[in-house]
Amino acid sequence: MNFVLERLGYHGTGSDLAMSFRNYGRRVSGPQVGVIAVLSRRGGGHVGVVSGVDAKGNPVLISGNHGRRVGEGVYLQSRVVAYVMP
Repeated sequence: MNFVLERLGYHGTGSDLAMSFRNYGRRVSGPQVGVIAVLSRRGGGHVGVVSGVDAKGNPVLISGNHGRRVGEGVYLQSRVVAYVMP
């Protein structure tokens, strides 16, 4: 995520830890296209950019680590720790 932000002219967190984005930028109340979603997972976290919301209100994210590639996937809303904007 830091790489993407820096390419867009923003400062990142300077950390490789996904959870470092929990307190990054400005908090947003819910999943909006273009915001960064910070998710919890066993052993760490995950971050991605919201590209949509499914019929159940779960965020659809574009993120890395989909079989070592960038991909799009639906994640449970209950895993979301924060939505943030740069």
